Amino acid sequence: MSSRRWTRSASVGRPRYRGGTEAVMCLMGDGTTNIGAFHESLNIAALWDLPIVYVVVNNGLGMGTPVERSSAEPELHKRASSYRMASARVDGNDPAAVFDAARVALDSARAGRPYLLEAVSARLKGHSVVDPARYRSREEAEALKAADPVAAYAVHLHEQGLLTDELIAQIDAEATAIVADAARFADASPHPDVTTLFDYTYATPVPNDSRRLPGDALFPAGVSV
Repeated sequence: MSSRRWTRSASVGRPRYRGGTEAVMCLMGDGTTNIGAFHESLNIAALWDLPIVYVVVNNGLGMGTPVERSSAEPELHKRASSYRMASARVDGNDPAAVFDAARVALDSARAGRPYLLEAVSARLKGHSVVDPARYRSREEAEALKAADPVAAYAVHLHEQGLLTDELIAQIDAEATAIVADAARFADASPHPDVTTLFDYTYATPVPNDSRRLPGDALFPAGVSV
């Protein structure tokens, strides 16, 4: 830990380290809330009045286990109350509602009061490319696809007169082209050299950071310990 110390501003009670009004938004999944480091982080944030918003994306499943079967309190934002931290739950499928809730959370963080925001939005597929999501029935999967927030919000904006069919088609074509270009670039790119694996572990150089690969000796040849 740095030898510098946190001090509280007399005006708004928020910590001063660099000054300014920056805030951090820390994004995580619902399964993270059952990990000890999550609670340790909330505790220290509340103790030090850190300008941070914890955003829990609750998609209802930790890997393949429903939240209700893994969390005694399935309304995950309520865990903030253990640390006297403000919190809220928002419909993650509603971009406007998420925007408003995020603004409230950031205002709190910038004033020196960390915040926990839970956004509820089901994922449409398995946890990874090797997850067939067999824990969902076909009917449930189809219902989730029908409630796809991207498509649903396009319909909402169309009904409000803010989007036309032509503009929707244009946006869809532009997004598809961007993804296709990225895929082509990735396919055409050479595989990175294994020595670059740790190049971006830290944003700035860190003395003595380990770049040891699996199977490498703990100490260089000829070094005795």
